Amino acid sequence: MTSASSPGSANRLIIALDFGTTYSGIAYAFSNDKVGLPVSIDNWPDQWSSTYNTAGEEGRRPVKIPTLVYYDSSDSSKFSWGAKAGASASRVAAVKLLLDPSQPRPKYLPDLDAEGEISKLPKPPLEIAADFIGAIYKHAISEMEKKLSVEYIASYPKDYVMTVPAVWSDAAKNATLQAAELAGLNPVHLIKEPEAAALWTTKQLDIALLPDDAFVVCDAGGGTVDLISYQVEETLPHIRVKELVPGTGGLAGSLGLNQRFDDAVRRLVGKEQWRVLQSSKGYNYAAKYFDRDVKRNFMNREDDEYFVSFPMAKLRNDPDRGLESNCWAMARVPPLREDTKVIFDPIIQEVLSLIEGQVEGAKAKLGGKSPKYIFLVGGFGASLYLLQRVVEKYPDIQVLQPPEAWAAIAKGAALYKMSNRAIVTSSSATRHYGVSTWGLYDESRDRGQPTLPFKDDTIRTEIMQWYINIGDDLLRHRQIKFPFCRKLDEGYTSDGLRFTDHLYECENDPAPVHPLKVGTFRINCTITSDFSGAPRDKFVKKTNKCGQVYYELSYDLVLTLDGALMKLSLEMDGQSYGSVEAKYHI
Repeated sequence: MTSASSPGSANRLIIALDFGTTYSGIAYAFSNDKVGLPVSIDNWPDQWSSTYNTAGEEGRRPVKIPTLVYYDSSDSSKFSWGAKAGASASRVAAVKLLLDPSQPRPKYLPDLDAEGEISKLPKPPLEIAADFIGAIYKHAISEMEKKLSVEYIASYPKDYVMTVPAVWSDAAKNATLQAAELAGLNPVHLIKEPEAAALWTTKQLDIALLPDDAFVVCDAGGGTVDLISYQVEETLPHIRVKELVPGTGGLAGSLGLNQRFDDAVRRLVGKEQWRVLQSSKGYNYAAKYFDRDVKRNFMNREDDEYFVSFPMAKLRNDPDRGLESNCWAMARVPPLREDTKVIFDPIIQEVLSLIEGQVEGAKAKLGGKSPKYIFLVGGFGASLYLLQRVVEKYPDIQVLQPPEAWAAIAKGAALYKMSNRAIVTSSSATRHYGVSTWGLYDESRDRGQPTLPFKDDTIRTEIMQWYINIGDDLLRHRQIKFPFCRKLDEGYTSDGLRFTDHLYECENDPAPVHPLKVGTFRINCTITSDFSGAPRDKFVKKTNKCGQVYYELSYDLVLTLDGALMKLSLEMDGQSYGSVEAKYHI
């Protein structure tokens, strides 16, 4: 239990939110607590009466609530959330995925028509996310006040930490940040979900990690699976680790199992019966049984059999396929029937492929040596079948499902701001980041590229200048400077001192020399820089060969890495000047 020390400016209340695709949780801690661990909120509205009670272990209070929102059809300012959102077909689910619709979807899941989905929503995704975040935060505060008193909670300055997938785009991270701030949370820190899991796992397991040991964290949740590999730099006085391999992931979470279960039932009963069944209470009961029991306990044994009931459904019997008296006996009896295995295997295989990418990437960095551990965390990470398959694939690596794996992300996020935490010292870049610039034309490099004459009488062409490359070790709080140079006419005005630039990203390897119109090359964000208040003595007066006077303005766009977030500022001669705004592109 977290010990609540006396309020003071040096001690802060940390509130960490694991905003998930299917389930969300909150944990809290005090920043200077040297002894205690973060505490999960484990009392949620309707948690016991709802069939969404998925505590994971018998008798345990659930530490997460369904990420669901249901709006009043006549007033979108009124809504219910979590388990209270019920089973209505018009409830909003998986809104987190709509914050980054650019993420590729696995072949075994139906295509997502993001624009179509968004058009059906009562509000923009960001506002729905803010409604949900605000609701669970207010509930968490009310629960904390029952233990620590209203006055005590109010007396503490607060830090908020939110988790995001490792492969989340910067636009989606920014949208998550905006949703949290719209919900009234400020200041907000972002941390990658596998990093939060790594912090909690190293703290909770107290395993014998030694300097240079490496481990893979696989955070398998409802919507996304995220992985990062780490290497231990030192263990005393605190564990310090660095990212060894750039984070990877995809939409291979257990939500795909639910969708594949839907497809399996549709094939089992036929289109005609499915039209009636899919919106019935009987099917809702069956789907929740699959979600609550089958997903967690399936182990791929030949005698595995699960009895899925569809109460009052009046389905036609089909004994050959295991359907009798509105009950489907899901079997694992090869070679005749492999109902459960067929549902699981494509998604399990996708997770195994993601793990393989991390293991092989780590081995390449470690001179052929394998990581010491693979940690499986998250709701899907508790799957017994997933554990079995990973152990079979990697017999020489210790595969662990840490205690409280479902709460690991929220608790690890709280540890991120605590003084007794493990420390992640650096990240490994997942993309190239850079700017386009007008470089001097080089015939061997730039043949066929468009050119432009400049005021300094040079011929130039547009080339890419990459300042961050895939795999670069990015130290926390390190500043990376992107230099810019502007040429101003002699009669420039203050209105002419607002400049628009693009920060580009690319996942091609190697990074392209010139801007592309295809592939993963795209605008990360549009940056508006305002130097109208900058001192004029910073503008260098020059004259070209034709006697035309112009001014040259040189400055740096400064990118500072803080957790999962990039912060932007402007500098001239090493001093901060002007203001900068970034508009991220999905």
